[in-house]
Amino acid sequence: MAVLFLAERMITPLEEYGPAAVLVEEDTIVAIGRSKEVPKPEEAEVVDLGRHCLVPGFVDIHIHGGLGKRASEGCAAVEKIAAYLPATGTTSWLPTISAGKEIAGVLEAKERQQNGAIGGAIIEGIHLEGPYLAPKNLPGSAPEDNVPPRPSVSEYLAMWQAAGGQLKLMGLAPELDQALAVIAEMRRTGVVAAIAHSKADYELFNRAVSAGLRHATHTYNVMSGLHHRKPGIVGGVLTNDQVTAELIADGYHVHPAAMEILLRCKGPDKVCLVTDNTQWAGLPDGDYGTVIKENGVVRKKGYGPEVDHTLAGSVWPMNRCVANIAAVLGGCLRPAVQMATLNPARVIGLDGRIGSLEVGKEANFLAVDDEVNVHLAVVKGRVEWQSGQLKMMVKKEATGGGGMVGH
Repeated sequence: MAVLFLAERMITPLEEYGPAAVLVEEDTIVAIGRSKEVPKPEEAEVVDLGRHCLVPGFVDIHIHGGLGKRASEGCAAVEKIAAYLPATGTTSWLPTISAGKEIAGVLEAKERQQNGAIGGAIIEGIHLEGPYLAPKNLPGSAPEDNVPPRPSVSEYLAMWQAAGGQLKLMGLAPELDQALAVIAEMRRTGVVAAIAHSKADYELFNRAVSAGLRHATHTYNVMSGLHHRKPGIVGGVLTNDQVTAELIADGYHVHPAAMEILLRCKGPDKVCLVTDNTQWAGLPDGDYGTVIKENGVVRKKGYGPEVDHTLAGSVWPMNRCVANIAAVLGGCLRPAVQMATLNPARVIGLDGRIGSLEVGKEANFLAVDDEVNVHLAVVKGRVEWQSGQLKMMVKKEATGGGGMVGH
């Protein structure tokens, strides 16, 4: 059945206009444009979303967990996270893990999703943040935690083969022995190489780019910073147009002024918003044993905000990160949406299918208000989440597992 969605405004994000319409058949966008230009098929359902704005579903390429679960825990955990994400606006994601042994659980969840056993945000592949990361060498850390890992091309190829073509992105520290050889092999095998958890200097960063490095994991965080005589990784990311940059825009990991510097240097086409959510995302404030979650931030227990290296990952959902970066941009929502949709889809090579509202692409989109609160999330043409305010306007025809929208 065809469904025609109407809204006062739409960000594709290549364009912004309104009133707007999107016509969906099954899981695909078949027509899009100004509402007066998109004809309504005789048999189509019509869903009027009123004053809300239609935007593409967010694409989160760096997220570890939520609702008390980590993607590294296996299939059931990945399924629970996938079910949670549409409420935050994320309709496509890369479960982010740190070791080759954790690949199988993600692949199992992806297969079950492809077979229709589960819904939620689409598992688009795997982000492997590790195992080749530089030790942090923090005070009080165990000696074994300060031993650098040893990258190996053969070990990398074993992980790549285990992923069966689903390894989309991998972060590593180029200063580790043989890391540059692994980066070169990643380029050969079509996996995006990212600099992550690294103390490399500016010169080594550029050598890594020459080897095939093309992406920066959570820019500014856990990397050598910018000094006027030692530009570090941050200086390299800011000035090298071959490299795209992740940004955690929760307001805790990166100061708004530093966000603005990144945007001014890279431009809106080269920055990808990520949540880097940990298992505490979606949970209420409280004491979770080794960490305390309070006022939207999770810190290691016993430390205040003035102490470095105490943040325990981010817990802000993607829609709030989009709102934050829009504020940094003076209230301009279109580039903020682009950084959470089309840009990350391009990084992992899926922009031909997801990341923007265009004819022929998957029907993954949201209805949001001016504060980027999510009121409707559609994944492959099926309603995966809707707010209470929209329940009188849209409904699912089928029970359980999502359904096409009615009016």
